[in-house]
Amino acid sequence: MIGSFLLRRSPVTVYYFICKKKFYKKEKKNVGLSYLRPIGYISSHPITISVIPGKKERKSRGIAMKRVKKENVSQIRDDNTSAYLPQDLIIEILLKLPTKSIPKLIVVSKLWSSIIRSKSFIDQYLEQSQSRPRSLFSFERNSILFFHSISQSQEEAAAAPSSCTTTSRFYVRFDLRLLSECHYITPPVRGLICVKDLDKVVITNPSTGQFLVLPKVRTRRRRISRFFGYDPIGDEYKVLCMTVLQKREPVVSEEHQVFTLGGGGAAWRMIKCKVPHCPVTRGLWMTNGVIYYGAWSNSDIHKRGSLVVCFDVRSEEFTLVKLPDGVEIFSGGSELVNYQGKVALLNFSHNGNFGMRVLDDVVKQEWSEILVVVPSWTDLVGGYFFYCRGVISSGEFIFSAYFYSDGRFFIVSYDPKKDVARRVEIEGFNHGLQYVIVLLDYAECPTFF
Repeated sequence: MIGSFLLRRSPVTVYYFICKKKFYKKEKKNVGLSYLRPIGYISSHPITISVIPGKKERKSRGIAMKRVKKENVSQIRDDNTSAYLPQDLIIEILLKLPTKSIPKLIVVSKLWSSIIRSKSFIDQYLEQSQSRPRSLFSFERNSILFFHSISQSQEEAAAAPSSCTTTSRFYVRFDLRLLSECHYITPPVRGLICVKDLDKVVITNPSTGQFLVLPKVRTRRRRISRFFGYDPIGDEYKVLCMTVLQKREPVVSEEHQVFTLGGGGAAWRMIKCKVPHCPVTRGLWMTNGVIYYGAWSNSDIHKRGSLVVCFDVRSEEFTLVKLPDGVEIFSGGSELVNYQGKVALLNFSHNGNFGMRVLDDVVKQEWSEILVVVPSWTDLVGGYFFYCRGVISSGEFIFSAYFYSDGRFFIVSYDPKKDVARRVEIEGFNHGLQYVIVLLDYAECPTFF
């Protein structure tokens, strides 16, 4: 509840609130004290009920109760409680509120609900959040998935070095074989994340704590690859799933299915893929509405070819991008990341020395190479085997380990412009963590289901 409430006594109206303390009579009026919150929903108008002389109020567990006709409640909900505020001012107020508070305000009035649910407001809020991106950390404990976020800005981090915001949590069941490979969670798409829950797919908004369980994928196979993206033209979120049959050669993806969030069908649709391949890495969604992921053209290690698959979220078509000669994609050791608005391929970063391939032109399939050497690598990481997780908007490379044996969680950042690397220990986590997933440039968004 935002703000505070003042109980006023009136000869014709009674204001009803839930109160943890018991009601008592004062000057023949029932008045509740402390811990006040309105019943049911937020409104700038109190519930008014006529008091019939001679009738006693019913009480149950400290809650003063009166029968309220259904039409009276609907009149209050339909009333424009924001008639005295211009719509532009309402939008400015909402843009300054924390993301987790916004979904609760759709019950204020129909006007507020239409504003919060509108695409224009969500785009404004998202654009504002992208100017101050956060790093999102996810870990599992006792079958509960936790999300924590922290600012990527050095200035904000210096002001509150130990501030780590808990954003959401929910119960999941994991395939332990995928836990260390980080394949159970996808990179964020406009504030939303796709999580694998055994045979289910879950879409969650870590900043609001809401999640949506999709219908079960129509397959009997256990190995399922999932990719999540957004069509900016059609304003649609889509999930792509495909299965892999491992009893024949070559191993290629099959049963390509697409689910459209809010599409009305509420079911998986089979689509065709004309380019045989086997997905290897997680998917990377870019703002052009295309999902990119690394794949093999053949499962035979001696014959397989590495390539990048492009899936257009709007047309639902697959295209292939060839890699430079001699460049391969490794299972568990390769990652596609966003490098200054371009797709880049990262491989093993052993001893802080690695090369990054940047896709400069998708049509011409032209790549460039960037060599990275992190100074004082051994002193920074100790005995851990670190991987590069990507590049944040400031241009810094971020490294983290798959496994933390002592439960102390830290990352390494490297600024190539200044040629400076530093170790950053993240406080606020309980000891005993082993697997922590790091997701970069996370922008909070009030999109909800």
